[in-house]
Amino acid sequence: MTQTNEIDYDLLDQIIQHIPSHTWELVKSAVIEYFVDNMTSDVLTKLTKDPQGFEKAEIILHGYYEMPMMGYELIQDLIKIAGIDNTVNLLDRLELDKIRTGDYV
Repeated sequence: MTQTNEIDYDLLDQIIQHIPSHTWELVKSAVIEYFVDNMTSDVLTKLTKDPQGFEKAEIILHGYYEMPMMGYELIQDLIKIAGIDNTVNLLDRLELDKIRTGDYV
């Protein structure tokens, strides 16, 4: 997870606009899971003080990315870390357009 990708802010804005407001918690959970699953042991240990602290890392990141104001930063960080293709693929797999208000709690 040390890769840093340049940000196309127009594309970032387009991505943000296509995320339905009622799906942000689902997006947040999926992105945080991606971050933790791809975190190096060094980063995990620095974040949690525990080389096996996956659950703690998720709790810390959930606290950091408070919605809705942190949604923009969440997607921006995802693009920086995963790249645009992986970002779009992750969001596409969530099928956000099929989730009705109230379906995800």
